[in-house]
Amino acid sequence: MQQLEGFPSGFSQSIVIPFYRETTATLQRFCDFAKRNSHCLLVAVINRPESNRDTQWAELLLAMPTISQGQVLWQSANKLLRLIGLDNQSGILLVDRCIKGAAIADKQGVGQARKIGADIACQLITQDCVTSPWIANTDADAILPDNYRDTLAEYTAADNYSAALVFPYQHIFVDDTPRLPTLLYEFSLHYYVAGLQWAGSPYAYQTLGSTIAMRYNHYAMVRGFPKRSGAEDFYLLSKLAKTGSIISLQQPVIKLQARESDRVPFGTGPAVTELAANENPLLMPLYHPDSFYYLKYFLELLAKLAEDQCDLTTACEKFSTIDGLDTELFVIIAEKLKLSAALTHCYQQGKSPVIRLQHLHHWFDGFKTLKFIHLLRGLQLQPVSYQDWLKGDYSFKGNNTMDSLSLRIADYPTF
Repeated sequence: MQQLEGFPSGFSQSIVIPFYRETTATLQRFCDFAKRNSHCLLVAVINRPESNRDTQWAELLLAMPTISQGQVLWQSANKLLRLIGLDNQSGILLVDRCIKGAAIADKQGVGQARKIGADIACQLITQDCVTSPWIANTDADAILPDNYRDTLAEYTAADNYSAALVFPYQHIFVDDTPRLPTLLYEFSLHYYVAGLQWAGSPYAYQTLGSTIAMRYNHYAMVRGFPKRSGAEDFYLLSKLAKTGSIISLQQPVIKLQARESDRVPFGTGPAVTELAANENPLLMPLYHPDSFYYLKYFLELLAKLAEDQCDLTTACEKFSTIDGLDTELFVIIAEKLKLSAALTHCYQQGKSPVIRLQHLHHWFDGFKTLKFIHLLRGLQLQPVSYQDWLKGDYSFKGNNTMDSLSLRIADYPTF
């Protein structure tokens, strides 16, 4: 990027945050975090969609004393990138895609905003302006723990096979955002990932953009965030998982301020708004628990196909005696997912069972795993409500995080 020529060095960590219709208090919170952590570079992408011409909120951000009275350490030739110095040798790089800079196409949305910031951070790491190989990515509603950077530093010396870190999170309440719908939605997120983990899926990790840190060389391999207005974090991690491991951390916890929002077409904000409008949010639908039972054996089916080069029908015979398993569904779904073409490729390219299974896992990625669950839902396994989940007796019984959330949910009265 020629626009980054002459950018000063000396930063040890980059943190990318997209800002859209945020308050000055939000930006100040991140600036205070950077001040407490020496040599920290914030990359703040001030952005708006083309369909929204309001820039007043962005003008207020740039007028706050920390920004307007701060020392300009560097700026790009077109003045759309401006580095403001902060205490403790930290800084904030303001990226204007809102006021003077071009707005973002509606269809590209937050994915483009994240990509702009992360691409800049990646280039600065390449230029040795930032020493940490991790591009930390978060959102304006996140409160980063004090040992956030220390955790990234612990993984800096790890081998390059680790492609991304995913921090744990917890929603907190700072205003009148509906508590029960927020906790239920958080439960649904953990429910899905716990189900994947129980089934043995290699794609069992959370996919919230506010909790991800990517190793810059792996990020470059997959050409960054996809330019889309939602699920950009899901698709990025699915691509990164094919270049290295995705590590789900146990600590420290990122706190996410719960809020209803229409900034994106789907995700936490819209989901909470929709649940809050329901007469009884406890009827929130969940994927049928047996979906993960089927996923578990489908993954075992892929392993058998990688081990023995045989046709699908022959491979399914091994699973025909398993209680409650309809192997005919496997055949139907396999045809819809075009498994036969994937098998042809893996048999041609894979010289060993290990390599063949790797090919199949790359084919049956996070997106196809979700599609598999959706196909089951459409063909046979109808969703169950949260209430039914609590009463049911299924092979997949959840985990400790889900149990803790259920206890919190029980504290709130139903409608």
